[in-house]
Amino acid sequence: MQSAGPAHAGAFVPDAQVMVAGTPRYGWEHHRHEDALAEAAPAHRAVLPNGLDVWVTTLGLDRTRTLLANQRALVKDHALLGGAMREQLERKGLDANLSRIVGPGVLNSDEPDHRRVHRLIAPAFSAERIAALRPEIARLIDSLLDALPTDGPADLQASLADALPLAVIASVLGVPAEDAGRLRAWTTAMMTERPEVMIPASEEMAGYLAGHIQDHEALPADSVLRVLATSRDADGRGLAFEELVANAILLVVAGHDTTSALLGNTMAALLATPGAWGTLARRPEAVPNAIEEAARWDAPVALTPHYLVRSPLDLGDGVVVPEGDIIMVGLGAAGRDRSVHGPEADAFQPFRHSDAAATNAARDHAAFGHGPHYCLGNLLARLEATAALTAITARWPAATLDVPPDTLPRSDKVVTNSLTALPVTLAP
Repeated sequence: MQSAGPAHAGAFVPDAQVMVAGTPRYGWEHHRHEDALAEAAPAHRAVLPNGLDVWVTTLGLDRTRTLLANQRALVKDHALLGGAMREQLERKGLDANLSRIVGPGVLNSDEPDHRRVHRLIAPAFSAERIAALRPEIARLIDSLLDALPTDGPADLQASLADALPLAVIASVLGVPAEDAGRLRAWTTAMMTERPEVMIPASEEMAGYLAGHIQDHEALPADSVLRVLATSRDADGRGLAFEELVANAILLVVAGHDTTSALLGNTMAALLATPGAWGTLARRPEAVPNAIEEAARWDAPVALTPHYLVRSPLDLGDGVVVPEGDIIMVGLGAAGRDRSVHGPEADAFQPFRHSDAAATNAARDHAAFGHGPHYCLGNLLARLEATAALTAITARWPAATLDVPPDTLPRSDKVVTNSLTALPVTLAP
């Protein structure tokens, strides 16, 4: 399947605002904008919904990875980054309040703080700990599939792609399952970067998680929130309370929203590709590669969160990003880099790799980032998506989309690239 979108009246004009959810998006029309922008220049100016001026990159895969690994050029320190963002918004006379996710968490830190915080958090997402979650994830998937309607359209985005990662992260963190809906609503509001909904949601989530951290002894002994609250490094130091709250917010948001986008995007691409869904049902061993191909072709994280440019950044072709500007690194166009994937880079090919080349498929993209801020939860995201896709294709190998693929609605989130609905008729 080639990247495509609804027919446009008149000449097509690529628009960087599409990359920051500045306009309604459907199907895969954002690919057309990203790829055309990549042909034109390595970076483009855009304005986020809160009024913040940013640069968004459309670099190839290798240069994207090089940039993400360049800690001398990009600043993630929450005080410096947040300060620059607030200063710009104040200068423009706009609301300068920021989401609490721009706090002292592992995502918004540089060395040596990043290494210190990472060492305390990483064990909670080790390969061994993730593997131990397999039975619980399988149980949740069976329960969600049992609840899907078979006598009418099923919304696989809401009922599976959103519901599964949300249930898993609530269980992992140790918060009550009945609170999952609140976590989802807060996350959705925060990811729009519209201050009128982002700031209240951010404060409510922070207050909720702070309460659980303060009362962490009441949480399950192996819950991530309790483990983080009691973990100490070799010098006997733990995370400060503000760091605990910031990292808890990050784990909620990144811990389910990215996986939700990955699973939803993969199912949509497969259903829109003739024969792919049924073939995968007959070849479950190919599921991991199909997920990696979907991550490459339609990255669940379209843009990295904000970076501060430390010194003038020369991206080539006459584009120099000034010191002190905010930049977000594009991961979508990087996955469809023709210099890496050839003339059919914009085609979704779920069986591009042989079954024996599973590790190669993961090298085709930077959908989970690269460098020091590579996604901590990538193993969990891949496990959930693989288990869910294997189970649903086996149960309903003849499932079909209920609407034309190019009418599938996209969310208005800035960082994550996800659908808001995926109506499907389930058939054995």
